Amino acid sequence: MRANILVVLVLLLVGIGASLLLIPRSGELALQKFRDRDYDSARAVYEERYAAGDRSGATVMPLTRLALAQGDVERAIDLTEAFVIAEPSSVEARELLDRLYRDAQRPGDYLENLKALAELRRSADLFRELAYAAGFRDRMALKAEALARYCALRPDDVDAQQELAALLAARGDHAGAVDWLLRADDRAKGNIQPDGRELLMSLLIDLDREDEAFDRARRWLGEQPTVADMIGLASQLAAAARPDLALRLIEPQVTKREHVLALELTYIDLLIATDRRDQARLRLAALPGPVEDAQFGRLLALEVNAGMMRAALATTEGRDLLLVPDWVLAGLAETALREGDRTFPDRLYRELGDGFLGDYPLLAANIALGRGDSAAAADWAARALAGDALMPGDRLSAVRILDRAGRRAAAVAAFDRLTLTGSLPEESLEELAALFMDFDRTPAGLAWFADRRQAAPSPAADQGWARLAAKSGDPAAVAAWLAGQPKLPLALLQDIAGSAAERASSNPPARDRPAAALALAASQRAFALEPSPRSRLALASALTVNGKPAEALPLLAPLLADGGVEVESAYIAALDGAGRSEELARHLTAKLAKGGLSDADQRSIVAMLLDHKAYRAALPLLRVWAERQGGNGAGDDWLGVYADAAAKANALPDLLTLLESRSSVAPLAEAEDSLYRDTLAKLGRKAELRRYLLARATDGRLPADRRREPVSALLALGDKAGAEQALQRLAAGQGPQSEDFKQLVYLWGPRPPAAGLDWIEARAKAAYSPAEQAAWYDRLTDYGGGRRVIAGLAGNGGGRAGTQGAVPVQPALKSPYIEALAAAGKGKELADAVRAALPEETAPDRLRRYARLAEQTGQRAAAAQAWTALLARKPEDADALRQLGMLAYDENRLADAERLLRRYVATGPDDYEAHYFLGEALTALKRPTAATPFYRTALSQLRARAGRGDAAIQTEANLLNRLGKVDDAVALFKALRKRRPADRQLKADYASMLIENGRLPEARRVLALP
Repeated sequence: MRANILVVLVLLLVGIGASLLLIPRSGELALQKFRDRDYDSARAVYEERYAAGDRSGATVMPLTRLALAQGDVERAIDLTEAFVIAEPSSVEARELLDRLYRDAQRPGDYLENLKALAELRRSADLFRELAYAAGFRDRMALKAEALARYCALRPDDVDAQQELAALLAARGDHAGAVDWLLRADDRAKGNIQPDGRELLMSLLIDLDREDEAFDRARRWLGEQPTVADMIGLASQLAAAARPDLALRLIEPQVTKREHVLALELTYIDLLIATDRRDQARLRLAALPGPVEDAQFGRLLALEVNAGMMRAALATTEGRDLLLVPDWVLAGLAETALREGDRTFPDRLYRELGDGFLGDYPLLAANIALGRGDSAAAADWAARALAGDALMPGDRLSAVRILDRAGRRAAAVAAFDRLTLTGSLPEESLEELAALFMDFDRTPAGLAWFADRRQAAPSPAADQGWARLAAKSGDPAAVAAWLAGQPKLPLALLQDIAGSAAERASSNPPARDRPAAALALAASQRAFALEPSPRSRLALASALTVNGKPAEALPLLAPLLADGGVEVESAYIAALDGAGRSEELARHLTAKLAKGGLSDADQRSIVAMLLDHKAYRAALPLLRVWAERQGGNGAGDDWLGVYADAAAKANALPDLLTLLESRSSVAPLAEAEDSLYRDTLAKLGRKAELRRYLLARATDGRLPADRRREPVSALLALGDKAGAEQALQRLAAGQGPQSEDFKQLVYLWGPRPPAAGLDWIEARAKAAYSPAEQAAWYDRLTDYGGGRRVIAGLAGNGGGRAGTQGAVPVQPALKSPYIEALAAAGKGKELADAVRAALPEETAPDRLRRYARLAEQTGQRAAAAQAWTALLARKPEDADALRQLGMLAYDENRLADAERLLRRYVATGPDDYEAHYFLGEALTALKRPTAATPFYRTALSQLRARAGRGDAAIQTEANLLNRLGKVDDAVALFKALRKRRPADRQLKADYASMLIENGRLPEARRVLALP
């Protein structure tokens, strides 16, 4: 039984073991779920294995694909990147990562992975793809490397080798580019692309391998080259900036072949490009018959480039202008216009029409300018500049047309807006330099050309710099450059000479030496090239500025007859420099004497005479012009020029005669007046000068400000009486408030003379209105004529009507009458006058003045009436309340005093007296308690005052007494007694205060004091 149980157990264990072997492991389970498309479960299993540290391909690759299947691209990338780091040589992982980077649009990472993948597989296709991707990402170094690897693997791909060569050339590796191009050309047996040939020619030439370039081109040409091959190769060499090699290549073929027009035209083009224009012109002239339409435009262009403008114009006759390039038409039109031939421009306009010109506004502007239609030319030029179609050189031409059409401001503005980059063609540099100079932009132009010379050296850049530097740069540097240039254009030499001479003439000699030397060097070379009048004049000017005027005179003498102002100026400068002043004056005087000169010529000659101090020779003509000028000061100041010349020629009496004649007709203008006075002073005619000044100061034809000015001049001459007379005339019509009257009074001094008072009184009596009369009487009173005012106003109603001794009837005259009475101390009469004026007077200030004047003359009753009248019109007037309150207290009208002073102190014045007397009034009314606050205020205000006198101290003692501070009051009285022992009133007040307080023994002692 036990044995059976044991068997059963053994069988059971074996079965369990076998069943365990049948259970799938985690990897098999994950793969099974993957195949069953149970992605979630499969991914969970693979993620668990990955988290447990399984980084094998068996885990990473399926997990990556599961992440992709579920759209989790970033997780897939992270997994694959980690695997690649661990297994960098895994092609499968790199390929998967390639796909992932493309799906995630990560071109940078894709590019780096592709580079690694191409290296692993060493696949030509992958290197080609890498080159494309690197180029797309602008990774040119990587692209070049990838292309090089590709070309090494695919040596038969000639196009790729040419692409690589172009890339290397662009990156500056010219030698490498040439090496690949040679390989490609050899592989293609001389049949590489035209662009490749052109690049190879250019690079070989740049590398100084010209012979090799020529040999390669000759190999391309072969033994029996076609015309097309010859033209193509020649064009390639010309495009590589070596037309000389192109000419050398095809010239043998051209000379031994029959005439082929296309090849002949190419040959002529190369002759022009290599500056063999004479030969080019001969071959052009020898061409048989008219050419076909296909070659007509090119033929015409060659004639223009060869300088055969007349022949080109003749070639156009009877031919369709639409076959001609636009630039050729423009050149021909400009030539015709320059030569005054309007036939071709008119034909151009007629055959091609407005529509054609609309497309070529610059050409239209040139045609309009040639026709003399400046407005149309300016409009066409402005239209051309408004667009973006013009090349930089054409923009300069448009700016120049604007300037030539009279639109200088618009031309300068357009020039300043131009973007002048280094791409400006060489042929435009001369015009650019001229515009910089013409538009006063020389410093900016000099800086631009300096940069251009450094960035792209060329003869045109050098010449533009030299033109500008001669005008405002370093003349020594230009001279050094000039010395190293054996052949230069005549116009350039003339421009340099002119600019340098101008600089040398306008600057101090010590600073002129380099410019003068440059002018001489340039002008000598220009004269040697062509001894034309312009060159002769330039050389003469240069000799003069170099301190050799005697050598300049023989050069200038032949030019004098028809030389114009510029030659005259140079000749005069040479005469002056040579010290031949008399000869100079004779020359100019003789020229004037011949007559027939225009005003401009006459002015120029007179200016030269004046510049060279030949003043007497210039005087006759200057006087004519000065007399013609008249006295209005308009136009040129010939009178001033004549006066200056007369002074320098000691002919001031003649000038004085001219000015006197003008003065007798009408008052002199301001400038003439000054000149007349100055001339009289220089001639010492002081008496005449005084008479003239007084006459001018009193001339009613002149405005007041012009008559006022001579007063100061009279005073400067010591003619005080004349100055007073002039000021009296001025002040008489203006009133006593005028500045003229104030000046007159200043001359009289603080106490005017009787004559002055008489004059003021006469003005008062002659016044047309009471207000004006009152103003004059006020001034008469101010200056000590009060009794005159009283006599003039009392009893006649102010000069009109009334009874003798009565107050003036006119209200305006009462105030000056009262002021005069106050000044004369006539108190009784003043009181009567004040009472008479009060009923009609409404002005508070005048009522206040009347009250003050009455108080000053002791007329208290009249003063009280005036204060009362003021208070009636201004109930809260502080002055009236105070004064009436004080008067009421003095007259023992205590109730009135209290009422008035209370109203006054209610305004809060800093007035201890008012507070004190208000307290006194209340005390007298048996109201001491009510008085106490006012006593305290009075004491406080009194003590706050600085610099108190004895009267204020005595008041303080009284206040202390009223406030019960008797001992303090006694102390103050004692101090006062020590300072004023003889003051009886002080002694009485002191004793009275002591008696009032029952201190009789002390009072007796005070009274017993001497």
